[in-house]
Amino acid sequence: MSTYIKIAFLLILGLTGNKIFSQEHPIYDIERKLMQGDKNALKEIADYFDSEKQLVEYLGYHRIETVERQVAKRIVLENCLFTEKEINIDDNTSKNHFLKFINQNYERINFSTLAEAFLITPLEERAVKTEFREVTDVKQQELSNNKSELLNQEWVNSAGIKSQLQHKDSKCLLTIASELFKIRYRFNVYHFNKDEYIDLLSLLTHIEIGVPNDTQTISWHINKDFYPESSLNLLIYFASNYKDFAWDTQKEIFVNPKIRVSKTDKETALFQLLNNTDDAIALDAFTQLTNCDPVNVIKLAKEYNEAGIKHNYAIGIFPYKFLMQLVQLVSIYKQYGINYNTNPKVKQYIDSLKADLSFKERRSLENEIINQLTLNDISSFEYWALINESSWNCTYSSGRILDIFYSNHFIEILNNSQQLNIYLKKSSLFNHLGIIGVCNNYLKKFTNLKEIGLEKLNSLETSDQEIKTQIEKAKSFCNTSIKVPNDTKKINDANKDFHVGNLKKIIRGIHKMKNQKKMEDSLTELLSQINYKQIGKAMKEIENIKFLESEWKKYSFLERDFGFFIYDNFDTITTRKEFIVDYNKFSEFDFYKNMLMKAGLNYFMKNNLLDYDKIYDALKYNVVVAFVGGGGGKKDNEVYSIVKLLELTHKTTLGYPKKICNSNGIYGCDSQDRANYWMQYLVDNKLLKQGHKEPVSFHHE
Repeated sequence: MSTYIKIAFLLILGLTGNKIFSQEHPIYDIERKLMQGDKNALKEIADYFDSEKQLVEYLGYHRIETVERQVAKRIVLENCLFTEKEINIDDNTSKNHFLKFINQNYERINFSTLAEAFLITPLEERAVKTEFREVTDVKQQELSNNKSELLNQEWVNSAGIKSQLQHKDSKCLLTIASELFKIRYRFNVYHFNKDEYIDLLSLLTHIEIGVPNDTQTISWHINKDFYPESSLNLLIYFASNYKDFAWDTQKEIFVNPKIRVSKTDKETALFQLLNNTDDAIALDAFTQLTNCDPVNVIKLAKEYNEAGIKHNYAIGIFPYKFLMQLVQLVSIYKQYGINYNTNPKVKQYIDSLKADLSFKERRSLENEIINQLTLNDISSFEYWALINESSWNCTYSSGRILDIFYSNHFIEILNNSQQLNIYLKKSSLFNHLGIIGVCNNYLKKFTNLKEIGLEKLNSLETSDQEIKTQIEKAKSFCNTSIKVPNDTKKINDANKDFHVGNLKKIIRGIHKMKNQKKMEDSLTELLSQINYKQIGKAMKEIENIKFLESEWKKYSFLERDFGFFIYDNFDTITTRKEFIVDYNKFSEFDFYKNMLMKAGLNYFMKNNLLDYDKIYDALKYNVVVAFVGGGGGKKDNEVYSIVKLLELTHKTTLGYPKKICNSNGIYGCDSQDRANYWMQYLVDNKLLKQGHKEPVSFHHE
């Protein structure tokens, strides 16, 4: 396929629908003639092969400015199956070149009704590589359940397939392949039912057929391929071989004794369960696959990933990419005798982290896990956290747990060559998961280790090329000094100080707006601009203002702008009353202190002064990034509350506005930059009693 036509194909990705806009130009009349088999139209369209005249086409709702020669060549490529030896139509093919080819071969050019395309070499005279494998039991059952629906599709009846089946005529297989190729992509015409054609072939043969796709690799998912090469190759195969299939009355399928059909292996059967609607079945299949043959799993994972095969989202966002890495991870664990999948303590921890816990309960559990896990447990913890990537509760908690755990145990890892090898191997495998999260940042723990890290890395012996690569990267981190924070955008549209006067009057004016959406938008914008002292008045005024669909939106500013993290749900009157009582009872400093205490967090010493060492660690680790995935945001947790205590104590915001965010219209704000500055402030002002020499956080920048 020429570069031009592939670019044209790519343009329609993501679009749906049929020819929404009619194309008004004589060239499209010629196109219709070609599609109907008018051979003279090949000469007519040649007149446009050299034309640079501008032409506007419509692709879905997109307006594309092009030239006549490009459109003409695309139309020819869509309606002709000339081999590369016969002619190669590309940007350099001229009118004279194409006309000469047509005139010289006019008598040999035929219109194939099977392919609905012009060709010289008949389909049955073309060679194609094919592979065959059994349909799994699960797939057979699915096909059997859908048999009636498949056989009663409109295209099955109109193509005469039902009649052929009644006569046990194997030509029906050729007809199905023909009908599939006929619905190949043509510019601005899309079909979304290709699964039916492949499923019907599998139903009638109990085999899956693999043929070369546009990259000349075997495709087992022809129905998922965008480019038409694989469906053409399937048609070519049946054009030459459909007669070799005969009806087996006992099996009630067409069989071909001349082909070698591969037996279904365990991995293939499990992969087909990954889209099971039962979450437990899909997750069990996923877990089993991590323990299967790595070569086969990686091969199938690539196949499924490239074909974009749907899956149950209980197994995560990118399960095929995960499997490629997890199956290698398990091999390493087996090599070192690590108990990765039957550790009851770890499995219980993971299950508990997946639960819907209060902040206080979750933080207590996280700290327990950090203190209880050993280096012998941590690999199992990572394994099960990856298996359960779809649980945001679990993956965010895992991010914090792993971050602190590895800082606490990093010297131990450096002093154990086996543990260091495993850590470096994981740093590579996790980085290839293809997902956001601290999984990509394992090497950051080597930051600024200097000679301590370099000595251990230089003495490490390994034959694993991935580990060797990671060693060199880790050395670079060892020589990277920790930089002083430098936030050049402390004040911006997402965060700046506003002055809102006469708040009550403005809110009541907004409430009178007739357009509900504009009223809601105006109110949320206003609420994102108020200061701490105006919260009580604002809460009183908005209490009886109703939001139609998103009542939570009215109160989102409380957590997003002021960091009020401990209150369960501002949508409920109970929570709001609890909040107002605290707000009216305490000063701003004591309000934040009380909120931390409610969360079970005490950042004060016995003399009621701030415990700067505990605060330093909280600033370092508790703006949490997920281990894997999690949507890409950060959980601010209690960090902003700590920042407010520091600001109020030291009477400075370090140049930042007085709030964490003006959240209206902003995707998200977090306290990481402020935390970095305050960590530096504590160091510079010699407020710390401890050395804090542990490695940097995974999300250190």
